[in-house]
Amino acid sequence: MLINVTGNGKGKSTSAFGTVIRALGWGWRVALLQFIKGKLETGEVRFFRSLKQENFMFEQLGTGLSWQPGNHKELAQAGWLRAKELLQAPELQLLVLDELNIALHLKYLDIDEVVEAIRNRRDGLHVMITGRYANEKLLKISDLVSEIQAIKHPFEKGEPAIPGIDY
Repeated sequence: MLINVTGNGKGKSTSAFGTVIRALGWGWRVALLQFIKGKLETGEVRFFRSLKQENFMFEQLGTGLSWQPGNHKELAQAGWLRAKELLQAPELQLLVLDELNIALHLKYLDIDEVVEAIRNRRDGLHVMITGRYANEKLLKISDLVSEIQAIKHPFEKGEPAIPGIDY
């Protein structure tokens, strides 16, 4: 199954993390690649790095927030090479490509190459993609699409992000 969680609301990555927990609960082999997040210390980074499960792999591929300086495109392309390897990995059952939608939206990666590689992934591998601005070509080949809509967020009132809630 190809799952895409997109939209402008909070909870896209969190949804993927919940799916990771479910899959690990069933003994699946899971890989989680984060395309944009990189240098930020987040709750998920702290948790996933402390998780001692041989059937779970967690890698950050970016430099952090996309509007801050960094080799974002170069890192996304290197991360995509890693993702292409994992799309064919015989041991995996779930591959999460967190914020891949954003890397595509910012044109760090070629959408046609990504669509082709995902279409040609190993049989039986479930893939979950997150991030705002999901590309129509990717949505078209997805089996399940959820759009998270922002209704209200304290950020709009200038309130800072809260560790444990927002990151």
